[in-house]
Amino acid sequence: QHSKRFEKFSRSSIYGFQEVDTGLIPLLSGELNAYPIVVTNEFGTKYIVNEESLRVKFSDAAIAMSPLPSGIWRMILDGQRLNFLRMGSELVVLNDLGEELDRQHFQGLLFDLAPTEYGLVLSAESGYYQWNNGWKKIGSGLPIFAFDGKMARTPLGSIEVNKLFTGNWSSTDFSALAYKREEYESAYDVDSIGTLTYTFSSTGVAVQSNNDLLYTIDSHRELPDLRPGNYDVALIAEQLFVATPSGMYIFENGGQPNLPYQTKFKPSIDGIPTELIPHRITAPNSLSFAADVEVESNTPILGRYRVNDATWEYWDVNGPILLEYPAPGNYTLQLQVDSRSDFASSEPTSYTFTVHAIWYKRTGTWVGVIVFLAALIVLWQRKERLRANERLELQERLAEAELQSKRGQMNPHFLFNALDAISNFIFKNQPKDAVLYMGKLAKLMRLTLESSRSKEMVLADEIDLLGKYVDLCMLRYGQFKWQLTIDDALDQYEITVPPMLLQPLVENAVQHAVRPNLASNKPGEITTNISLRDNQLLIVIEDNGPGIEHPEQTSKSHGLAILKERLELLSKKNAQAYDLQLVSIENSGSIFGTRVSLILPLKGME
Repeated sequence: QHSKRFEKFSRSSIYGFQEVDTGLIPLLSGELNAYPIVVTNEFGTKYIVNEESLRVKFSDAAIAMSPLPSGIWRMILDGQRLNFLRMGSELVVLNDLGEELDRQHFQGLLFDLAPTEYGLVLSAESGYYQWNNGWKKIGSGLPIFAFDGKMARTPLGSIEVNKLFTGNWSSTDFSALAYKREEYESAYDVDSIGTLTYTFSSTGVAVQSNNDLLYTIDSHRELPDLRPGNYDVALIAEQLFVATPSGMYIFENGGQPNLPYQTKFKPSIDGIPTELIPHRITAPNSLSFAADVEVESNTPILGRYRVNDATWEYWDVNGPILLEYPAPGNYTLQLQVDSRSDFASSEPTSYTFTVHAIWYKRTGTWVGVIVFLAALIVLWQRKERLRANERLELQERLAEAELQSKRGQMNPHFLFNALDAISNFIFKNQPKDAVLYMGKLAKLMRLTLESSRSKEMVLADEIDLLGKYVDLCMLRYGQFKWQLTIDDALDQYEITVPPMLLQPLVENAVQHAVRPNLASNKPGEITTNISLRDNQLLIVIEDNGPGIEHPEQTSKSHGLAILKERLELLSKKNAQAYDLQLVSIENSGSIFGTRVSLILPLKGME
């Protein structure tokens, strides 16, 4: 029953009650002194309750054995491993099972412990002690700071242990101290047990094996901050003893940190939590994975992950792993958390999934679009090509018609000159020459008519036509020198050339060089050379006429003008160069004739 009399109860007092007519009367029986209350759970974690606070001490936290400067000597005597724990002036001896064999307080400082000819000897500020299942004082004198084999380091220098113990020494028996404390880079001290190396530095104790970091013991596990000094470790009955200038500390389980006993990963897609990651995900903006780790340890939990067998990357387990805008593809994500730096006590958790792009970003969609566009382009190009072919065919027909027209213009021009020659014979009353000339002209006209019906003619026929024309010229104007040279590499019956190209050039040489020379009683000369040059047919015609004083004079030759127009049309039609060059032949400033070079694409010998 509620009563205001109970509101002033003190929680730290013990009360009894007396029953009266009006109810129960509380009676003070004493003070409650139950603190601290210690509760240990199944994982070895201790909850220490005080009057004003609650302290949690995990099972892998340091157990303070002594706050005094400490050290450890590990010795093997008579096949038994003994551990000598120094804590201030107290020395505790434990065997490998952790059983205490001896505990003794000495006066002053404890310096060093080492096996000598006198057995295991302890050097203390109060004297020398020998171990024989207990400590026995065997002398006193100069303090021995450290034993170096048969030598001892003292305030006066190094001296043999035997001389010091027997007292048979003098000042000359001492030598200068040569001891130099071993120094380590970025470390205060290093100790080892078996294959494990313990490196002491300002960040704690790094436990390594073959230079691989296994785990770290630091202030998270209630080891005080380390400072420069000497440090020792010993593994005794699965307990790790760590001796520091700040005290002696014990760690259970050989010093290894407690491991997580349960780890759950919580995935999210675009910020929305999900129980499972589906095997197929379409265009996520982000994927995240958070770790829920249950562990009874103050050791920081480490996390790492990797994607598709890439290198491991570390992440803070207090936050999620975030994959933003993952590219389409197959993924295998491995996640791992551990309290050990080598992650040797845990297995990775894997998530396998495939990220698909939105339909309009998928490869197949774009392939289809590209194929469709390519088909349209191909159809359009095909249509344009047909149109271009039609235009080209029309242009070729027009060009061929124009060429035919030019060839037709050549024949009247040639016939006009021939009729002029016949009339000249008749006028001079030379009927025999006129008849002979007409006979040769008939043969030449027959060849000309045959050549005019074809687009190409073999080089041999063109040369034959040219020879008959030269015969006519000699009959009309008189004899002159005619020389024709053909390269042996040329097959006259395989190479083809457009018809009636050489005759106008020879005719031009006859009209402008041979004829004027013969009229002036000078010899006339025409040389023709047909050869190959850079896979082209080169035809060079030279005469011994007056040359070309002005290039524009050549435009007055009707035959050459028609020939140039034909060459231009042939170049356009065949998309190949048909070139004609006219120059004067000079020597020391004097002109000795004209050189005409006709350059044609080589056909018939490919």
